[in-house]
Formats: sequence, structure tokens, C-alpha cells
Amino acid sequence: MVYQSNSRPLGTLAQQIVDLNNQISLAQPRNKRKNKGLKEMEFLTLCHLRNKDLMNVGDIQKLLGVLPAQMSRIIRSLENRDIALISCSINPLDKRKIDVVLTDAGNIAFENHQTTRVCFVQELLQKLNDEEIDDLKKLVDRLTDLIIENSKTHESLSSV
Repeated sequence: MVYQSNSRPLGTLAQQIVDLNNQISLAQPRNKRKNKGLKEMEFLTLCHLRNKDLMNVGDIQKLLGVLPAQMSRIIRSLENRDIALISCSINPLDKRKIDVVLTDAGNIAFENHQTTRVCFVQELLQKLNDEEIDDLKKLVDRLTDLIIENSKTHESLSSV
């Protein structure tokens, strides 16, 4: 479904940015299972784990916005590889929670997946001229700042 906005130009631009992100993700090779690569939600799980030393399954689930059954499948998939990408243990302070940490293999898998994505985007960026690259960098920096500001606002609101 396409998001409709009262502010048509901004709504259209927002949709284009979302579509661009989707196209970048979809343009990646689809032979992931054969090469034991990562599915999108597995990659996002590893991304969250890289930002923290330890997280519990429930917190990851909330960040990803998935149902408990889906989170269980993601965790099982990352844990039950030939070489586990994550390690799970019962939280010693609250036996109802499962703690998750990124393994060395998980860190390598994250890096490999990220590198593939970055190389693809870099190939596209090489087709832009210097002025276009400078303009894009300024806009990406500004959008990144806005995302960080927005996440801080949401964190302070959710802690009330």
C-alpha cells in the first residue's frame, strides 16, 4: 500500500525514499540459503546486537516489530547454523528472559552481508558526478541527524 499524504510532494518523496531502500534490498542476490547468507530480519537482528553487548529476545522483538513466533524462528535460525551466529542463555536475574549475544561468526556474517550491500550502493554512486555526490551526502547527513533526534524523542517518551 502506498502512503498518501496531505502534503503531496513530501508524501511522494517519502514514498520514493522507502521504494529506494526496498529496491536496494531487493537488488541483492537472492541465493541466500544456499550460501548460508542472511535474510533481512536476521541481518537486522544482528545489527541490533552489534550495537549492544547483550540484549534479551523480547527487546529485540520490540525493536523489529515482529510477533513472538516470528522472533523465535529468527533466533532459532541464527543459533542453529553450522557455526552459531548468536548465543542464547537464560537471564540470571529474570529466568523468564532469554539473553542473546553476537558470536564472532555472527559478527563476520554481519560484516559480509553489510559489505555486499555497501559495494552495491558504491557501484551506483560511482555513476554520479561530484556535485551530485556532495548534495546527496549533505542530505543523507541531515536525514541521519533527524532520525537520531526522532529516536531520542521516542526513547524519552517511552520511558515516561
